[in-house]
Amino acid sequence: MLSFKAAAPLYPWAGRPSAYDSIVLRTGQDGKLKSQALPDDDEYADKPERSSALWRLSLDDERTVREEADEALARALARALARLSRDRSVRNRRAAYLALMRDESLDAIGPALQALHKLPGLNARHLYEEAHWMARHGVHRNVVKFGIALLSQYGSERHKELVFTLGKHEEFTLYAASALLGMEQASGALCELARYVTGWARIYLVERLDPDTQEIRDWLLRDGFRNEIADAFLAYTCALKGELQEALEADAIDPKLFAGASGILSALIRGGPAEDIDDYEQAVPVIGEFLRHAERMRDEQAGRDGVEAIAAYLEQDEERWQARCGSGGWTRELRGAYLAQCRCILSAYGE
Repeated sequence: MLSFKAAAPLYPWAGRPSAYDSIVLRTGQDGKLKSQALPDDDEYADKPERSSALWRLSLDDERTVREEADEALARALARALARLSRDRSVRNRRAAYLALMRDESLDAIGPALQALHKLPGLNARHLYEEAHWMARHGVHRNVVKFGIALLSQYGSERHKELVFTLGKHEEFTLYAASALLGMEQASGALCELARYVTGWARIYLVERLDPDTQEIRDWLLRDGFRNEIADAFLAYTCALKGELQEALEADAIDPKLFAGASGILSALIRGGPAEDIDDYEQAVPVIGEFLRHAERMRDEQAGRDGVEAIAAYLEQDEERWQARCGSGGWTRELRGAYLAQCRCILSAYGE
């Protein structure tokens, strides 16, 4: 019986919306994505997980084989891209596109970029144009990711809007961030992008954000720590980068900062996967300043969670407090004073 191997699609991008177009179409008036759908979702969902054909090998052998395979693929991808840069024919574009569509191509991005610039005869200007085309017109996510990775090698502002828009989709945020980092006012761009994502992408961006302006620090304390995974992932980072202690030392603060401080302290006290309240060296003065504002802002219900969390923290068992007192500025007297202050404030909330 004859068997036929399915032919590769002639032009995989033809007649289909690009990932970029899909993101623009699904962006609401607030600039945020209304859906995480992408044009290749059906193909991506149908693909089996990475094959475990190496299951019979030892871990060391498997690692060696995978590294060798990644290096070989990286060289092949680099040659295909270099060939495309010399001759921007549809034939060469198709060959590179099909190679980049492969799941394995993502593992080879770093080595491929290193190998690419060592090849003779590379036309850097043409390569930029093809990278821009991949990011703008690519239908398949791996091709788009590779296009953004290539663009990150160039400091041009020309592709800023393109990668920023792609970065709103969490599939591309990490790649977009790398491209934006090479541009002027990178911190502002990363902060702006972080406003549009809410999951792991926001966590990634905030952790790498340089808070070089007061606007960025203000956002970190008011909204930056909030995410769909767990606020505890970013509470400590935002408290430090946003300079929470300095912000609370003001005579009066606005309701959004009060609500943000409440959220950060609640998350630090709950604890979780990242640093918690006992890791936060400024815990004592920050709690004191927050309670000072809470006494004056009792009409702001957003502060209640923070006060309740602080009270629960101060009421923890004596064994924990024996370890805390004498370090970080805690004393028995201060603990008692803060706890009495919390109870007084909570009584005004109608506890």
